[in-house]
Amino acid sequence: MAKIPSSNSPHMNNPNGDPQSTEKLKQAAGYIIGAILVALIGYFGWSYLQNSGMKADTVAADKYAAIETANDELLGQSEGKAEARKKLNADIDALVAEHGNTVYAWQALMIKSRNAVDANDMKTAAEALKKALDIDLKDAGLHSITQLRYATVLLASGDLDAALTQASIDVPVAFEASQQELLGDIYLAKKDNEKAVRAYENAWSLVSKRHEERPFLRLKLENLGISPKPIEPEEQIVDAAAMQQAQVAELGDMDPELEAAIAEMEEAAQ
Repeated sequence: MAKIPSSNSPHMNNPNGDPQSTEKLKQAAGYIIGAILVALIGYFGWSYLQNSGMKADTVAADKYAAIETANDELLGQSEGKAEARKKLNADIDALVAEHGNTVYAWQALMIKSRNAVDANDMKTAAEALKKALDIDLKDAGLHSITQLRYATVLLASGDLDAALTQASIDVPVAFEASQQELLGDIYLAKKDNEKAVRAYENAWSLVSKRHEERPFLRLKLENLGISPKPIEPEEQIVDAAAMQQAQVAELGDMDPELEAAIAEMEEAAQ
């Protein structure tokens, strides 16, 4: 992950921004959003399997398990990655060809796209995500993850108009903050700072309501001369009465020998 510059940098509150900082920000922006989306892939994929009620395709499941294992091995390799990635991609393509309408195909394509991004092969990443986007899993969460990830890759590849089109499609409320931040990244790349600020502020407002701190989003705003309001931590409501009752209950259930020992210690202290 890119190192986040300190908010105390002399350029952070400069409305014009430091050119080098702005350029680095543009380059890193897509990867930050991508990381957020990748983190959601496993969770939503698992939730889909648990809640869809579909009958498991054991053949597809076994093939996907083999792909996961091969991918783990690939990530641990220091040499021969190109050949290993080629073999893994062939296995993924075979799974998609045979079981293209399953969540296993979707997950495999997400692996393929992530590896392609790591290899700076945006064309392969975009093609994999486009295929994943065409899979109808009847799950708005999975579809939105794919859509925003696709837009992120299009942004990284320099296809700004296509990225804007994808990122502008409606998403469920849970994804609106990430969508607005991504739109800000796209507008920033298009040198439309006014719209970028508006989108970033929308994203900040949404995460503020969730008490969710996003340091890199704050940095993006500061680099454009905006000082966002601090996000207050979510209040922890403590029911003092309930806590006292629980303590009383615990004391009521205390072992008689332990109670006697405590009493002796209190007398000794006096």
